[in-house]
Amino acid sequence: MTTFNSQGLNIIVPCFNEQDNLQTTIKKIKDWCILKNLEFQIIIVNNNSTDKTEEVAQRLVDKNILFVNEKKKGKGFAVKKGMMNAKYNNVLIIDADLSTDIDHLKVDWLNTYNSLIIGSRPLGVEIGTPFIRRVYGKVLNYLIRIIFSIEIKDTQCGFKFLSTNKLNEIINEIEFGGFIYDLDLIMICKKLKFKIIETPVNYKFDENSSVSLIRDPFLIIKDLIKLKKKF
Repeated sequence: MTTFNSQGLNIIVPCFNEQDNLQTTIKKIKDWCILKNLEFQIIIVNNNSTDKTEEVAQRLVDKNILFVNEKKKGKGFAVKKGMMNAKYNNVLIIDADLSTDIDHLKVDWLNTYNSLIIGSRPLGVEIGTPFIRRVYGKVLNYLIRIIFSIEIKDTQCGFKFLSTNKLNEIINEIEFGGFIYDLDLIMICKKLKFKIIETPVNYKFDENSSVSLIRDPFLIIKDLIKLKKKF
């Protein structure tokens, strides 16, 4: 069991083929943390990238930046690997393309124990998302709210913040690697009786998103059934 320091912030950055974004993203996150005078650790998790993501990430490593590989494919497994390497109770999960910017994090969230704060696109501003994806997202969210009896308007935004002394319990509970991992994390926190809060964010759509509207719905339905059995 890992012991976590209550002071400071981990920023987990899962990566799949992010060679073009990674250096700029990490610099921006690091500069923000320094500006806010935070004790911090950035954890870059490479998840089976086929480009030069690993090479770029290794060049960025310093006393505040850790690089790890996760061979098991899926963002959820990358996030889990990041948590396993965390050293603080406060964890921000953020997309490598900064589709939701680090500026949305509020320093006073740190050490608001046993809370999960979720970025919400419907409560904020969503830029550039194709119409079909918006419809797809709304239908999926409607099904999720019905099936799991939750009122969260956006379970899938990549911007999520955890403040907890129960990080080991969360690590042990995460089972899903794919698209539905976000919901798995939310339901774990609900089970642990965390305070779950949605916060408005500005979201810029990445046209290189790896989510396929043709292939993924079938996988998502399958995972939803499995997740429902879990909870």
